[in-house]
Amino acid sequence: MQNILFEESIKGLYISRVVRDFEYTMSDVHIHYNDYEVYYLLEGERCYFIGTKIYHLKQGSLVFIRRNVIHKTDLVREAHHDRILLEISHSYLESVFSSTGELALPDFFRNDCIILSLKSEEQDFITALLLAIGRELRAKGCGFRLLAKSLVAELFVFARRLETKTIDAAPVRTDNPRHRQIEQIACYIAENCCSPLSLNSVAEHFYMNKCYLSRIFKEITGFTVNGYLHARRIQKARSLLIQDSMNISEISEAAGYENLTYFERVFKKHTGMSPLEYRKQYGKRGRRISGNVF
Repeated sequence: MQNILFEESIKGLYISRVVRDFEYTMSDVHIHYNDYEVYYLLEGERCYFIGTKIYHLKQGSLVFIRRNVIHKTDLVREAHHDRILLEISHSYLESVFSSTGELALPDFFRNDCIILSLKSEEQDFITALLLAIGRELRAKGCGFRLLAKSLVAELFVFARRLETKTIDAAPVRTDNPRHRQIEQIACYIAENCCSPLSLNSVAEHFYMNKCYLSRIFKEITGFTVNGYLHARRIQKARSLLIQDSMNISEISEAAGYENLTYFERVFKKHTGMSPLEYRKQYGKRGRRISGNVF
């Protein structure tokens, strides 16, 4: 059973709370090209594939995911889980951070993600804060946008302070041997995505049967090996496109594509627009995204 307790949004900010009591696995891997994600687990356990690593989340796990990072949640043992999810656009969050200049987005999102394990009293605080954001977006009372923005700011200040205090506390990584194996494979693909890679070459590198590799990689990450390879290449291409210093043919080659037409087709499948359209909309001369894709 799935119970959507609330789902609210305004421009640049989305929040939802969902309780599930069935063996739920995300059918699609997420890549938010312009949104940051905050995931808070109130109850239950989840396995979270983020970038190239797999984390074991438990009750009280608070996760911040940088935009343009591949991620997917999966079942651990018990099906029941209760989570609150925030999606925040780059422009919205940038306005929160730039209001005083005390925090900077690149400093906060130095890595693919930040994972904090909250104590009981910290869980109560974050639960109340996130529920308050949901209430403001639902009620839309006087000054609700301003109050919602201040609550988002409070969330990120809390996380930054807690991260600073617990800098030596590493996120709980999965101890599943297959997960560790998949991490190694994902890392290898990420590091070599712009080179000539294929399912066969990856399987040969790890001395694995390609059918077995394909099956377990899809099962754990939600990607086929080739699908993950393309996702990584398109990430690279997007970063190069917004810099506006290389032409499309050069970017295609730099991202690992020998055929320009094929690159344009894959790029449009992932982003909904051609590379040229993407550059016009999001490049340095555009206005919708500022700064690097971090």
